[in-house]
Amino acid sequence: MISKKYTLWALNPLLLAMMAPAVAQQTDDETLVVSANRSHRTVAEMAQTTWVIENAELEQQIQGGKELKDALAQLIPGLDVSSQSRTNYGMNVRGRPLVVLVDGVRLNSSRTNSRQLDSIDPFNIDHIEVISGATALYGGGSTGGLINIVTKKGQPETQMEFEAGTKSGFNSSKDHDERIASAISGGNDHISGRVSVAYQKFGGWFDGNGDATLLDNTQTGLQYSDRLDIMGTGTLNIDETQQLQLITQYYKSQGDDDYGLNLGKRFLRH
Repeated sequence: MISKKYTLWALNPLLLAMMAPAVAQQTDDETLVVSANRSHRTVAEMAQTTWVIENAELEQQIQGGKELKDALAQLIPGLDVSSQSRTNYGMNVRGRPLVVLVDGVRLNSSRTNSRQLDSIDPFNIDHIEVISGATALYGGGSTGGLINIVTKKGQPETQMEFEAGTKSGFNSSKDHDERIASAISGGNDHISGRVSVAYQKFGGWFDGNGDATLLDNTQTGLQYSDRLDIMGTGTLNIDETQQLQLITQYYKSQGDDDYGLNLGKRFLRH
């Protein structure tokens, strides 16, 4: 059996209304299992406040033109992020720091100002688990809680995904973003895998008067940058209670613009 998924999006209200994602709604009796606490428990069994953001919710935000952290700020109560920059400087939950994980692997460095949410393309995210409140499972910096990003895995049946889109504010030829992504997965009940490639090119940002906004030279920004995310996952089901997973990723996000901080000729001579 081969199933295909094609997605085309653009920042146009009419088009967005026409292409509302055709996904099955969760039933009321569906059990959501959380793995961020290092033990598979249902949401009802968790002592702390817990949210599970499903792929359909996240996809709706992304197709509306938001970046990952801006989408999470809309979906997670109390989450405060610094928009239009690559770093997580100032990100907190109700004033307290939090930890970001991908498939249970902690991304926060000892400096606590890394680019945790600029480390994976939303195309590769299956769902996101959020635990609010202090936890000792992942060490310091998690007094506000943790965000565990769970990546998509291969399915027993063969599946193909394709996504392409663009958005623009119609201010100039540089005011548009482009995005394309594709994936294939398959296997059987014993072993399965998934390979994906996602690429996005960001253009410039302009204010209401049509003037280009300046690039943040301290935290860096997404203007005039490229992002490439290549990911491969493999799953081996040993028995009913044991599973072996292998995840590999190549991620690159860099600016390709001619804009920067003007230090002056006198400073450069020294």
